[in-house]
Amino acid sequence: MLLKKAQAFEVRPAGVADIPALIAMRRAMFVSMGHTEEAVLAAMVEASTAYFHQALPAGEFRGWVAEAGGQIVGCGGLVVHRIPPTTYNLDGRVGYIMNMYTLPEWRRRGVARAIMAAMLSWLQAQGVSVATLHATPQGRPLYEQFGFAPTNEMRVLLTE
Repeated sequence: MLLKKAQAFEVRPAGVADIPALIAMRRAMFVSMGHTEEAVLAAMVEASTAYFHQALPAGEFRGWVAEAGGQIVGCGGLVVHRIPPTTYNLDGRVGYIMNMYTLPEWRRRGVARAIMAAMLSWLQAQGVSVATLHATPQGRPLYEQFGFAPTNEMRVLLTE
């Protein structure tokens, strides 16, 4: 039996030059979750492009990419926001993790795990003690391995 040698990848912080890849993967992420209406996707791409060009250089959004052979094969990002202090989070800072996506041909190779580890390490280095995310069924087992657990969060969409 021949075993394919796993191609190496490197995880690094995303820069402005990575925005097109972040946008393409964000779109693919939404499509994989069943959001397929082209007009809605196009509007999201346009709004996300403007957002990332403002928020990434400003440090409001932090992204990480996995790169192999000059190709971005996975990504993830986070936003740190502040809420009033709680009994378990006295400074109120919360890291909200989002935009986790790995190209299908790169799944099950440790890409998402490496990106998540880099993001959690960065949050810890900043003194952020709480991280949250919204999990897809496919991502849930990985997040649970990092210690994420379901909470009592609820949501209502205030738009039509």
